[in-house]
Amino acid sequence: MNRQILDFWVGNFRTAEDFEMFVEEDENYYIEEESDDTYISKFAESQDTVWFDQDLMEYGFEQSIQHFSEYSFAEQWLPVLYNRVNEMNLTFEINSLVFVSQGQIPKPKSVENDHFSLVYLGGIEFEY
Repeated sequence: MNRQILDFWVGNFRTAEDFEMFVEEDENYYIEEESDDTYISKFAESQDTVWFDQDLMEYGFEQSIQHFSEYSFAEQWLPVLYNRVNEMNLTFEINSLVFVSQGQIPKPKSVENDHFSLVYLGGIEFEY
C-alpha cells in the first residue's frame, strides 16, 4: 500500500455558490498566465499560491461534517478530522471542506473575513 498526506481545511460559507466561486478555477488564469496578480482560484490566492494542480484537490459544500463521509478515502481521514475539529472548538457550523495533496500549497493557513471562515486543520495520512 502507498501512503499519502492530504492537507485539510474546514469552513463556513454563506452559500454553496459563494463556496464554489472561492474554490473553482478562474478561467482568466489561463489567459493572463504570466501575471503574478492572477491566481488559479480565490482559494489559491487565500493561500498565497499562484498555481497548484487542482486535479489533486477535492472539495464540497454540505449541510454538516457528517455528509463528507462519501468523499475519497473518508473512512481513513474522517475520524482524525472529527478529533481535530473537536479539539479546536470552532465557533461556526462546518458546511465546507477542502483537501489537497500535501505540498501543493507551500504554506497552508487559515483564512477568515466577513464572508467566510476557513480553518486549516493540518495534514492527515491515508493509504491508497
